Amino acid sequence: MEAQFRSREAVERRIRDAFAGVILGNGISLRQAQVIDNYGEGVTEIEFARIPLSEETQHWNRVTPEELESDNVAHLDPEGFRFYLPAFLISLLDGYDAASMRVIGTLSALYPKEHVREYHMPRFDLLTYEQKQAVAVFLDALPSLVPLDGEDGTIVERAMRYWRQFLPIVPVPQGRREA
Repeated sequence: MEAQFRSREAVERRIRDAFAGVILGNGISLRQAQVIDNYGEGVTEIEFARIPLSEETQHWNRVTPEELESDNVAHLDPEGFRFYLPAFLISLLDGYDAASMRVIGTLSALYPKEHVREYHMPRFDLLTYEQKQAVAVFLDALPSLVPLDGEDGTIVERAMRYWRQFLPIVPVPQGRREA
């Protein structure tokens, strides 16, 4: 259990370090994504532009769990994705629930299926190499940190086909050889 805690702690630290200082900027916010999900119904362009003024846009670690439950990851643009991603990742470590749209949306957003690859790649391309490493480390460790249900485990395995390339290379300790 202690090793698992250290591992979770290390994964979370890597995420926090990699995404430190990331702000929303001109990205789509979660509440704007919710409006997009509703096809903009009942919201003018001016109202849409003002939505982020009532949201946390400077510190992703202050985004509330309630905001993350809105599950509008699919409607975030690359900047919005980069801003909210660390909050979503840490929220999965804090409270995994296979039935939660937050969990489903987050894991799906990290799995670049071939037929929608052009949708995912601009989001991934905006991430720095360090941020991509943090995502890879998160996905690699996730099955040992939370009890994933079968479908989520499969999604993580498939997502790793892409993210594996960003895993940090760990040197083999001297005196030991890989088999």
